[in-house]
Amino acid sequence: MKHPACHFSVLNLTRGKTAGAVARAAYIGRCRLHDERIGKTFSYGHLSGLLADGTVNWVTGSELLWNEVEAAETRKNSRVAREIRVALPAELPLDEMRRLVHGYCCNLKDRYGVASQFAIHAPAFHDDKEGKEVERQHRGGQLNLEEFLLILSDSKRTNLNFHAHILVSNREKDGNSGHFGKKVRCLDNIRTGPEEIQAMRIEWELRANSSLRRIGSKTRIDLRSYKEMVIVGDAPDGLNPQKHLGPKAANASKKISFKNTSKVHPKHSPEEQEEPFSAIEALVDVRKNYRAENDDLWTAWVGLRDLQRQKARLEFSEQIATEREAQRKKEAARDKENILKATSAKDAQAAAAEAVSIAAPRGGLADIIARVQGGEEMVMPEGEDCVIDPETFQRTGSTTPFEETIRIKETSRVLVRTRNS
Repeated sequence: MKHPACHFSVLNLTRGKTAGAVARAAYIGRCRLHDERIGKTFSYGHLSGLLADGTVNWVTGSELLWNEVEAAETRKNSRVAREIRVALPAELPLDEMRRLVHGYCCNLKDRYGVASQFAIHAPAFHDDKEGKEVERQHRGGQLNLEEFLLILSDSKRTNLNFHAHILVSNREKDGNSGHFGKKVRCLDNIRTGPEEIQAMRIEWELRANSSLRRIGSKTRIDLRSYKEMVIVGDAPDGLNPQKHLGPKAANASKKISFKNTSKVHPKHSPEEQEEPFSAIEALVDVRKNYRAENDDLWTAWVGLRDLQRQKARLEFSEQIATEREAQRKKEAARDKENILKATSAKDAQAAAAEAVSIAAPRGGLADIIARVQGGEEMVMPEGEDCVIDPETFQRTGSTTPFEETIRIKETSRVLVRTRNS
């Protein structure tokens, strides 16, 4: 099943359509920054939720960074930066989240020569009042970081939506002058742009899964669509895709709890409760039903796939055993023929010694010769035959006189043996 934290999006910050790079940097960094180009200060220090932040390929502060970015653009409709938004697996420790995001920013720097600022944000509380109180206690020292993170990881209290914002310059940083030079054209090109974005998605997926592997988690991030996964056989058909709500819709959806628990939303009178929440409530109900249906589909599909794989393994084991038994009988017939053709006792002993497909009874070579010449059917001694499991197949020692055998494990009782190497 796909990990719940499978979100990766790239947004363009264009002058005239957004507040600009400085304003956005102030928001994601929960700080106060002054935009020199427009002479305006943006202050978001009162907002909560910042768990970690930093810059890559820049050392003189985020205010100077994004003012330099804005100064490098002269057109009124210039694209000044990009923002990458990614979901973070809630089970990752904060240090591992920071390592993951910082490492990804370093990859962007190595690949495109850009500068970036990242910020890791905490999930939202189901109850706004509780969230503000927990944040106040954390800032006041009543809750240490470990206790604070433990509360944030409680699904009964938060939505577990740990996430990161990565603000990336649209131009390469000149290593000599420290200023921004040429634009990263490969990201703007109509042909190479989508390819580069896909490469960025794949890079994030690989790094996120490496982080999950490091902490021993068996779940994995998969940024492919359900349709892509179904085509290659990695998901059941019929899964319902769910559009990402975004911060505004998600914030509105959690307020439905006021109505569901017969509480009145503080901003509306009881008579006004039905209308403001009807549309978003319907959307939340649909998403909840989709999730339940998807979970059922995944569970049934995984169970069926495991049974099919087990059946295939058994069939493959039987096929291998049958083929090797046929080969053994062919070799045994040849070995018997060589013994019967021997014209002297010395030749018969030599032929018997070479007969690796015939079991040697405790009487040794003389007994083999006597039994072959007497027309007796030669089989493996009781307990020497085993079964093969192709997934765990390995050579082991043997109690037979021959130096090398293939010991098998659990299907049909057959003899499998190879020649001495």
